[in-house]
Amino acid sequence: MKRIAVLFVLFALFHVAAANEPTLHQKSFSASAHLQTFALMQNLDDETISKAPQANHEKITKNKGKAFFMSLLLPGWGQHYAESKTKRAVFLGIEVGLWLSYAGFTTYGNWRQEDYETYAATHAGVNLEGKNNTYFIDVGNFASIYEHNAYRLQQRNFNKYYQDIDFYFWEWDSQQSRDAFDRLRISADTADNRALFVLGAIVANHIVSAIDAVWSVHRYEKSRLSTIDWDVRFGDGRIQPTVNVSFTAHF
Repeated sequence: MKRIAVLFVLFALFHVAAANEPTLHQKSFSASAHLQTFALMQNLDDETISKAPQANHEKITKNKGKAFFMSLLLPGWGQHYAESKTKRAVFLGIEVGLWLSYAGFTTYGNWRQEDYETYAATHAGVNLEGKNNTYFIDVGNFASIYEHNAYRLQQRNFNKYYQDIDFYFWEWDSQQSRDAFDRLRISADTADNRALFVLGAIVANHIVSAIDAVWSVHRYEKSRLSTIDWDVRFGDGRIQPTVNVSFTAHF
């Protein structure tokens, strides 16, 4: 009887242990779940690293030659490339202002030219066809073509003698008209000279801007190399907590 009782107890303990022991299928499922969790954590870490901001020392180096030719073509463009916003605005603003001035002087000079040519045709009988600026200077300096030709013969300057009198004919109706014409002509010439001066200033602005663009790139590179930026990130922010440690120093 005692033996039967002992065997019954041992059988009961074995049955309980067998019930608590995981099956082969359960073991496989558990191992697979652990592997999937590990892979998910690895993917999250890789994604976090890929999205992490690049350090400042990985910025693309600026090219001085490129900046020079950019500003030589358009003042302020090289400064924009060198990330110098203030100088970019200054050089570009000067460029726009100079071109507007050039357009203004050129337009005004053309208006004055049309005015004095029309005035000469009305008050001196000038035929405007095929006449250049030298001819109109002579028209303003002499009362008529006869006075002009007499002066050239006296000076023995036959190259400036108008042989075709009918084509080059002029004769002022009064000295006042001649003086008014001369003022209009001088006004037109003054505007043209100022437009030429502004054109020279435009060229100078391109050259100065190009040189300054090289200097701006030099300053940019010097500032970039004298900066230490250290950024360390722990964790993926989803399963593990994220901790950022940053250090920046400027010299």
